Order: sequence, then structure tokens, then C-alpha cells
Amino acid sequence: MLRFFIIILFIYSNLLCQPKEEIEFELNTISGYILDNFNTSPIIDIKVEVLSGNNLVKDSTFSDENGFYSIENVGYVWKPKIRFSHRDYRPHSDKLLPTFLDSNNNVYHDAILTSIPDNQKIKSVPKSSLVGRAESFFIAGNNFYHLSKIDDQIESEQIIIKSMKAIENKDGYLLINVNDQFYDPVRCYVPQIKKYENLASIMSGYFKKPYFKNSKLPKFLPNNLLRPSIIYGTVFNFSTKEPIAGAEVRILNSSKRRITAKDGKFAFEVDKIGTYQILVEAPMSLGLFQQGKTEILVNNSHGGWFLSHQYLKP
Repeated sequence: MLRFFIIILFIYSNLLCQPKEEIEFELNTISGYILDNFNTSPIIDIKVEVLSGNNLVKDSTFSDENGFYSIENVGYVWKPKIRFSHRDYRPHSDKLLPTFLDSNNNVYHDAILTSIPDNQKIKSVPKSSLVGRAESFFIAGNNFYHLSKIDDQIESEQIIIKSMKAIENKDGYLLINVNDQFYDPVRCYVPQIKKYENLASIMSGYFKKPYFKNSKLPKFLPNNLLRPSIIYGTVFNFSTKEPIAGAEVRILNSSKRRITAKDGKFAFEVDKIGTYQILVEAPMSLGLFQQGKTEILVNNSHGGWFLSHQYLKP
């Protein structure tokens, strides 16, 4: 009997020592360098993906000629990991933990990848690096701007991405198909380090001709052509993780007010840099309340997207 009790006590103490399952946390920017393990040289065009706990891709990018990558405004993540992939290197992934965050909710994460020997590489015909690179800027749910120029008048249109496909033509140029509409890359502006940069400018090294230079268009989209920044998110029941319908969402000291639909989503336009406090009230019948205050820093007055999910507790 004593031996049985000791075994139970040992198992219980081991369970207490196990780390608790990580909860959801906010990740602002993740960045770092990717190197080859053999010669420590930087690796270009490595696909970098941030995945949620259920292996859904949250956001992605490619490493540049210096092996550097950066993914901004990732938002709230649950048990996330980062994955690095390239046809010439073995797949590599790492868990991301809240302890990795600095004081600004940023993570700096380098990676060293192991190359695949030539005799072990899969002989396949993958997408060209041109197509893959272009498609990395058009993530479903994100947005880009399309520029129209008539005489000397320039106008811009913000487009939410639902579907996307890049097509390389016989001249080595691209056609961008978003939501079943075709766009010229030289008129597309995509999010890039807190600005919207011309896609043809970013990818000029891939093209045989100086398409961007010949266009005479600005490299970065001016603020007057950008829509105000967006604060958006979903109101959730903390216990069930289900969205809450009928919740009132407000921004303190403003007239901005939204009532959530069945999907619990809300969004506000803001055109000033600063810290905004979000107030949430659920229908009284639910008995759910906001715990403490929620603040979000908006560091871009135009063109930014700032995610702020809200969780209500009994």
C-alpha cells in the first residue's frame, strides 16, 4: 500500500512540474536572419511562415538578399510556431513562446538551415521564384492598393484580398489576379515595413526591364492616397472561445461605436497616431464582462491594420 502511494505521489509531482499550456498572446513583429549551417552565409528566398496552434498560416514572407526577414503586425496568436522552408533546405520549425517577447511585444528569431544534398533533392518543377515571391505579398484577408493614373490625376483603391494567383508571362513579367481581377504589378502597392511600396519596385531585380523606373510612379504610396488606419478584431467568450453577437464596442473619448453581428467582428477607422482604449459591453443576459482596460498603440495614421481581439469573462 505504501509503495502504491509513493508511485502515485511521484506521478503527481511530475505532472506539477510539467509546463502549463501556453495561452494566446500578442505578437507585434518577428524578424531575424537565416543562415546556411555549412558556411554561415545568408540565404535568400526562404519562405517564412507564422502558424497558429492548429497549423493555419497567420502570415508569411520571404528572406531578402541579406537573409533577413520581417513580419509585422502579426496580432494575437495561440501556441504559435515559425516555419522555414525552401526546396534546397531541410524543413525547420520552432515554437514561439511568450517568454521570447521584448517590452514592445516583438520577437527576434534567427535560424540556421541545413542544405539538402543534391542526390536527395526532389526533382520537380516548382513555381518560379518570381511567382512565389509575388504571391507572398498577397495573403487572403490582407489588403493592397491599386493606383490609377489619368492624365496627371492619381487615385488609389484599397482592395481586400480574398483569392490571389500570380502568372508569369513569356516576357518574364507578371500578371496579378486578385479576386478574379487582373492587375499590373507596377500599379500595385503592398504593405512593406509600415508603408505601402510599389510591387514592381520591390521585385525589380527579378525583371529584365526597368518597369518601375519607366512608370514614373512613386516608390511608396503617399499618405493622402491611403485610407485611415483600421483597428479591428473579434469579441470572444473567454471560456468557450465563441464569438459574441450584440456586444457594444466603443473607443474611449470618441463617438465611435459598433454592435457586433453573429461573427463578433468589429472595425474602426482612425486617422491619428496614439494609444486608443477599447471598451466592450456584452448583452446583460450573457453575464460577461471586460476585465481591466484594453489599449492599442496606433503608430500609423494611414494605411495601418491593428488587430485587437476582446475576451469577456463571467
